[in-house]
Amino acid sequence: MINQIDIASFGSFSGLVWKKVVRDSGKNVKTFQRLNILYGRNYSGKTTLSRIFRALETGKLPSNYTGASFTVTGNKGAVTCSELLTHDYDVRVYNRDFVAENLGFLVNQDIGGEIKTFAIVGEKNKEIDDAIAAVETKLGSVEAKAGLRFDLEGRKKERDRTKGGHSAALSALDGKLRSHAADKIKKNPQYGVPVYNIDNIKRDIATTKTAGFTPLTLLEQAAKAALLKQEALPDITATLAIALRYESLKSQAEPLLSKSITPTKPIQELLNDSLLQLWVKQGIPHHRDKRDVCAFCRQSLPHDIWQTLDEHFSKESGDLEKDLENTIDAVKSEIATVAGLITLRNDQFYTEQRSSFDTCSQALADELGIYKKDLEGLKKLLEARKNDLFQPVELPPSLHNPKEIQQHVNAINDLIATNNNKTKTLEEDKASAKDALRLADVSAFADAITYDSELANIATLKTNADTADTAYTSAEKEIRDAEVEVQTLRNKQRDERKGAGRVNSLLNNFFGHDGLKLEPRDSPDKATVKFEITRDGKAAYNLSEGECSLIAFCYFIAKLEDPDSKGKELIIYIDDPISSLDSNHIFFMFSLIESLIAKPVKKADSSNAYRYKQLFISTHNLDFLKYLKRLSIPTKKIATGDGKTKSSSDHEHFMIERNGAGSNILLMPSYLKDYITEFHYLFHQIYKCKDQAAAQVSHEPFFGFGNNLRKFLEAFLFFKYPYHDDKSDSFERIKKFFGEEEDTAIALVNRLNNEFSHLEAVPDRSFKPIEIPEIAMVANYVLDKIHASDPIQYNALLKSIGEPERAA
Repeated sequence: MINQIDIASFGSFSGLVWKKVVRDSGKNVKTFQRLNILYGRNYSGKTTLSRIFRALETGKLPSNYTGASFTVTGNKGAVTCSELLTHDYDVRVYNRDFVAENLGFLVNQDIGGEIKTFAIVGEKNKEIDDAIAAVETKLGSVEAKAGLRFDLEGRKKERDRTKGGHSAALSALDGKLRSHAADKIKKNPQYGVPVYNIDNIKRDIATTKTAGFTPLTLLEQAAKAALLKQEALPDITATLAIALRYESLKSQAEPLLSKSITPTKPIQELLNDSLLQLWVKQGIPHHRDKRDVCAFCRQSLPHDIWQTLDEHFSKESGDLEKDLENTIDAVKSEIATVAGLITLRNDQFYTEQRSSFDTCSQALADELGIYKKDLEGLKKLLEARKNDLFQPVELPPSLHNPKEIQQHVNAINDLIATNNNKTKTLEEDKASAKDALRLADVSAFADAITYDSELANIATLKTNADTADTAYTSAEKEIRDAEVEVQTLRNKQRDERKGAGRVNSLLNNFFGHDGLKLEPRDSPDKATVKFEITRDGKAAYNLSEGECSLIAFCYFIAKLEDPDSKGKELIIYIDDPISSLDSNHIFFMFSLIESLIAKPVKKADSSNAYRYKQLFISTHNLDFLKYLKRLSIPTKKIATGDGKTKSSSDHEHFMIERNGAGSNILLMPSYLKDYITEFHYLFHQIYKCKDQAAAQVSHEPFFGFGNNLRKFLEAFLFFKYPYHDDKSDSFERIKKFFGEEEDTAIALVNRLNNEFSHLEAVPDRSFKPIEIPEIAMVANYVLDKIHASDPIQYNALLKSIGEPERAA
């Protein structure tokens, strides 16, 4: 159904926003219901509004409506001017455009306008009916929970469910990928990717799944991260070169250590005590030619002391000592040289080479430590021989390995070469490190979200969705084929002559026009049929406006039974079908709408089935509006909040009004909606004044009481005493109705009748407050008198204003 219409620009409507203007007294937005009655004076915009509905029916805008813009909103979605050919609303409109398009003859009788033919279902053909029934049974319905249509609904739900499951799983995975790509990769300066999206991360995940990919270890990641912080280092210009002299020193020391010498006249005591001999030897420089007394014991030195010592410490021993000292100095020099052999530092190398440099440097230092120990051992042996010149010493084998030392030197030199080359490739290496770190991150992320399992699950869901979609498409095609078959069968029953017969039946049965008919005429070739209006068997011209209205509306009603309309849930819009019709025809028009459209059909379970999905009727005629209030009112079930439902009326009344150049849609005011006649309205206003406490809630009826009472009594008493003579004025009628004995009451009623409904003779009346208790008293007096006079009529009046009957 259609709920509301927003009209930015269309004919006399401009800037109409439904939710702003169509509200009740409580500011609640109201919408179109199943049955909608619209009232508007001529030229208020009724036909313009109907043209919006007709645009939905025809799929095109009427001519000369440039710049049109509107939105029709309902349970099947919103429809704008650009979507007139794609909506799902089945609309049928009766308005002047319908008449002009289908019944051109009625518009242009002088130039012989045409009347379009239409077909309705012809005479029953049992064989075709059985075939149609069989296909219809096969088709079934959702409501009946059987047949292809019901199965299609199930397949649709399954398609939507599987499609939704696949979409949800895919969206969830994509959401994780997008989030990680944006928050963890793109925003991480370490990776250096200012543009990184879901496509990039999917490609990276695919790379991590290739056979040659190996994730970085934590140590490798740390090294790559450190490399990214590395700045270009200066080249290491010197290489490491170590020349070991141990062998040459050994060759020099070995003869000295093994050489045997003897003193000329040895002092046996010194030979027996090497320390004493060293002590004596060291004391010679401190005493020779310096002292005659021993610096230690203070005894005089013997006169032959120097000759004796020279004979013990011969020239040969002195030469050996001198050679030993020279060799010791050479060994010391080599030991000092070893300490300064490794001059390279860790920070001269790039991060990636530092670990290898440290390893090689430490290994070289360890080997040089052994080499140093060999030198120090050699030095000790030389010093020991020097201290004991007459005692030869044997040289043990060395422990250091010159080949290993050279291997470590070569390894360090290789690192120097690699490090120097690194400066040239640093930027490329950094880019590679960024890629490696990013892929390591992506690989860990893919494992954390079980990416492969998610893909497998999504693939399964996609297969299920495709299978369900295929099943739905096949079922949908099967239904379309069956519907085509039904239409083909129905086409065999089409009979355009029956269309004219149906129009004539409506004219005759509802309006009594048996002389005016719509006759089918065969074309000269007998191939086609055309419609012609006749009167008493002859072609009719100069039809009155009322006759044109009757024929046009009967044509519309009959056309609702053509194959394109019959059996569909129609939204019917009838625009002002009354034109130059007398009161009888107006009633018959109402009867036609009520009996063939509005009146529900009882189903087997006694519930109502309606012959329309939604019905709109607009009019400018108050008599017709009065009849429309008697239409069968549809009902609907609404929830009560406690899990139950209750029936409620499913109709609404609207008013179309025009202010200046613009039209508007409003809720119909109560004075038009709630009362069939003004007489009922006046009675209701008097009834509201029976209780003076009601003035606290609504004072308007009390201010209008005098005028309302006067008009009500004039109408009520005129019909009660319709005779006329010179004495039958309104006051005489009041006295006759209330009785001669009630002079006081009659005077009070007459006073209120005059003073409260006229201010010309009593202008001060408007400056005083009204006497509410007096009004309530008179209201009850009048009501009681009417009830006493005719309780049946009184209760009927109460019923007309929605009040309970009064007990006798």
